[in-house]
Amino acid sequence: MSWVGQKLGGYLIDAEIGHGGMATVYRSYQPQLERWVAIKVLTPAGDDKEFLEAFRREAKAVAALRHPNILTIYDYGEESGVAYIVMEYIDGGTLKDRLDNHILSWAEAARLVIPVARALAHAHSKNIIHCDIKPANILLPRPDWPLLADFGLLQLRTVHYENEEPSTITGTPAYISPEQMTGERIGRYSDVYSLGVILYQLLTGRLPFQATSPGSTMLQRLLEPPPSPSLYARLPEGMEEIILRALARKPADRYPDMDTLIADLSAIPGTPHSGMLIQQAPMPSGTSALSDHQVMQGPHLIFPGTETILSLPLQREVVMGRFDPESSKQPDVDLTAQGAIEAGVSRRHARLLHTVQGWILEDLNSTNGTSLNMAPARPGERLVLHSGDVIRCGRLMLVFYET
Repeated sequence: MSWVGQKLGGYLIDAEIGHGGMATVYRSYQPQLERWVAIKVLTPAGDDKEFLEAFRREAKAVAALRHPNILTIYDYGEESGVAYIVMEYIDGGTLKDRLDNHILSWAEAARLVIPVARALAHAHSKNIIHCDIKPANILLPRPDWPLLADFGLLQLRTVHYENEEPSTITGTPAYISPEQMTGERIGRYSDVYSLGVILYQLLTGRLPFQATSPGSTMLQRLLEPPPSPSLYARLPEGMEEIILRALARKPADRYPDMDTLIADLSAIPGTPHSGMLIQQAPMPSGTSALSDHQVMQGPHLIFPGTETILSLPLQREVVMGRFDPESSKQPDVDLTAQGAIEAGVSRRHARLLHTVQGWILEDLNSTNGTSLNMAPARPGERLVLHSGDVIRCGRLMLVFYET
């Protein structure tokens, strides 16, 4: 059954944008908030109450995850015999679309892998395991800004929590860990393996195990070590050891968690925040490495995917926008170097006001709009900011912090 042209839970279904064995994804419009969303409609579940209860529980847990590199879930509902979830709509494609056997430099790969690893570390801190990490589940609103989606929500004969023993094989054969294939206990180390496969693919242009059938590929993974990635690409010093440790067959031989993996990746020469990467554009004054965030004082913005932070000038009104060569009045925070033009940021897009209530966000009648935590900010509407709030100027994402 197609929902195109129909209404579901107050959402107007516009077009089908994805289809799988257990669900169909539609681009939809939410009139109340005047925004596009993505709705994943499950195949009618009938009387399978156990499945629906597991799905509700998992959707609620994943919706509580709040991270700049995790796709936002807005809503969950059940209507006309089907269950559905409402998610942020992203039209920039996926990492799978970008790959096509293309080999990335470590500097390019780092901007994708490290943010995804941080997103997984956040999910793991809530005892949620993804179980289906693959390029098709990494969305790209911008080439250097990954968003992790699909936390195994449609494979819920069991719920994917830490140290769970799954009763069925879950995930995609080319990317899942050996323990997922054999139905053994899963854990954070299972997601480490899958991310290791993606890292291998980004840097070599091929998967570590390639056979004529999914079954043969899975068997290779259980019986053979992965071929050395340095056979297919020149890698920075230390990278091969990291990849092979992430891809160890036995969980005990792998990285025990994402934080340990991130620490080793961050030490590789050429990692963007290490100071060794040549910037493609000059960074604005006040920009620092993301690793300095914990010691930053005062209000500042984090730019996910660029590994930079920007301290805000200490004044009552701070205008954000992009450089205009024809204007004598420039914004206080110039977002040009962060990709403002491509992201649809206006010259004077939004402003931050320092008031007795704290910091306030206000849209300045921008062309492509401003949002706070995914909710549109209407021009002239003043919204109170809190540390960790996600601001979008057009398609450019910023995270506000005050320390």
